[in-house]
Amino acid sequence: MFFKIGECYLNTQEMSLRINEQSILLEPKVFAVLMYFIEHNDRYISMEELHENLWQGRCVSDAAVRRIISKIRIVLNDDHKEPTYLQSLPKRGYKLICPVSQIAETSTSEETEKPISVKNNDAKKNKRFLFIVIATLFLFSLTYFIYKNIDKEVHVVTKVIDSVISDKKTLTVSNDGKYIAFTSKFSHEKDYHIYLKNQKNEVVKVLVDNTKLPLGLAFSNDNRHLYFSDNVDGVALLKLVDLKDEAHKTNTLVSDFYFIADVFTDSSEENVVYFSGQKSQQSAMLIYKLNLEGDLEEITSVAQKGAYDTQGSISPGSGKLAVLRAYSDRKRSSIRVLDLKSGRMLFNHTQNSVIYDVLWLDEEHIILLDSQKLTKINIKTGDSQTITVNINRLIALSRVSINTLLAIKDNDTINTLIEKKLPLSDFKNIEMIQEKQSKQGIIEAYHPIGNKVWMVINESGVNSLVFYEKAKVDKKVTLMSTEKPLKLISSSTSGQYVLLKLQERITILNTFDNSLTYLTKADDLIGDVAFSLDEKSVLYTRKNNGEWQVFMYDIGKKKQNIIFNGYRFIRPFNAGYVLGDDTGRLSRFDTEKEMVAPMLVNISTEKNTNWEIINNKIVWSTHNLKSTIFNEVDLYDADTLSIESKTFDFGVIRPRFYVDKTNSLIVVKSKGNRHSEIVSISIQ
Repeated sequence: MFFKIGECYLNTQEMSLRINEQSILLEPKVFAVLMYFIEHNDRYISMEELHENLWQGRCVSDAAVRRIISKIRIVLNDDHKEPTYLQSLPKRGYKLICPVSQIAETSTSEETEKPISVKNNDAKKNKRFLFIVIATLFLFSLTYFIYKNIDKEVHVVTKVIDSVISDKKTLTVSNDGKYIAFTSKFSHEKDYHIYLKNQKNEVVKVLVDNTKLPLGLAFSNDNRHLYFSDNVDGVALLKLVDLKDEAHKTNTLVSDFYFIADVFTDSSEENVVYFSGQKSQQSAMLIYKLNLEGDLEEITSVAQKGAYDTQGSISPGSGKLAVLRAYSDRKRSSIRVLDLKSGRMLFNHTQNSVIYDVLWLDEEHIILLDSQKLTKINIKTGDSQTITVNINRLIALSRVSINTLLAIKDNDTINTLIEKKLPLSDFKNIEMIQEKQSKQGIIEAYHPIGNKVWMVINESGVNSLVFYEKAKVDKKVTLMSTEKPLKLISSSTSGQYVLLKLQERITILNTFDNSLTYLTKADDLIGDVAFSLDEKSVLYTRKNNGEWQVFMYDIGKKKQNIIFNGYRFIRPFNAGYVLGDDTGRLSRFDTEKEMVAPMLVNISTEKNTNWEIINNKIVWSTHNLKSTIFNEVDLYDADTLSIESKTFDFGVIRPRFYVDKTNSLIVVKSKGNRHSEIVSISIQ
């Protein structure tokens, strides 16, 4: 991949920069920082962000980071006083101010055209000739483009493979094609099962019946064993099942990881298994190689925080590794093909959407699966072909042969939004609303307060904020629509103000005049947001220079000030504030006494949870990917740890909730019963 940065060309495969026909090889960390500036060239990058994303918590001084940036300026021949490439501003950070574009590989090698002198009296003739040439080239290019695009679409034939009617997550095919292994869970059960299907006699039997979150499956080369991963309460396991033993005994190979995702093998290596995993919650997710003697080797490395090597696939002839890299913002994915011996990158592909799976079709082609399509890519030429599949919602792939794939197809589910009454001792359902209704899109957010309801509805990629009164459901009013990301945080009781997250910025919508007020920037690290008790101000937390600060923004005066330092969470109550530190540990602040009293309560720091104070009770949610727990404790009795809890299946009830303080209820999402099918895809 090549990028043009001002007048320079960056070769990402060789990690080199070409300036005035001179190629300069960059140090790995210089290259990593420069790439980060390129990927985020629309905004300023703070010193703190560089530390968090490129050094991943390692103790590196600001001076060391500045030395890297100075090296970037040196190779770009840039003057920091009058920059043309990299500008720095106090308290904001660094930003590329030159034009940045991704270009085709061949365009950097083209020689610069020599200037040609023409006489004035030939100008008109040359213009006419040039017009004819351009028109001819245009018609030729158009014809070629149409022909090429017609040729690039590959059609397939699909059929359903009989299996168990249940919710399936992953599958794999034995090297001889005789067996299919897949993970499955019934809607009424908490545990997943691992099944083995004999393709010849159609017999399906259970291999393992008590796994919690098995995300990876792979047959050994001799088909005598099946490797699988499991994840239980923060402990990841890599296990091996003996397929030749009638009892199907299992052995644990790895038990000291935090999370393990994919599992795969190399056809040329015996007693070796590869997997993607995290050693701790803070560490990077990498590809590892393990032999059955216990030797563990890191195969990949990640320099950027928020990047995860989640899946891998080794070419049929061995020697090449395709790695799927996912990003925490879920806005893009990348595929890298590496030489297994040297580690050299042979191919790189990035797209602005989530890739679900990657596998090899043959030695030159890989298959990518995203939410819209299957794509076949030639890693030598970069040419891609869209494989037209007449079914949607494919979530996993496995290769049977060069022309045949197996996939898991997720069937549509209808989720339900449930209003549940508080306190938890009376946690009964009040009203249920289907997430997908006729003549409208999908309800992404549903927030009732009293007799009013605010919703975010997504229809054909457009997010709309909608308001209506419960007694007048047919009279919905659309307050705003956007193709940009839109999240509903909460509404004021009066309905005049609505807190939103619009394009990653905390925003106040005044529904009376339809005006928007942006409180934060897109790159700000925000911890919590809430209205004050009188709803005349907004309370929010932001991390600055490594420390959390609590701000109060006066909506009327349009002014803000810092009211606390060192707290990530805040909620108001009638005598002051409940504050939470970076770990979720809560304290009570009494406004009149100006005293902070620690509480023996920890709320969750996960983004898909919530907390609130309702009728002098603290209500919060937690989860462990297996169970969703709603908790409640008296605000003034929290030190006794008299916590009441209700537990639900995480696969059924999600932990994120909205609060209706007027009616003392919360709104949760109930996932519909899911079932999926195994389908065969024959490429014509």
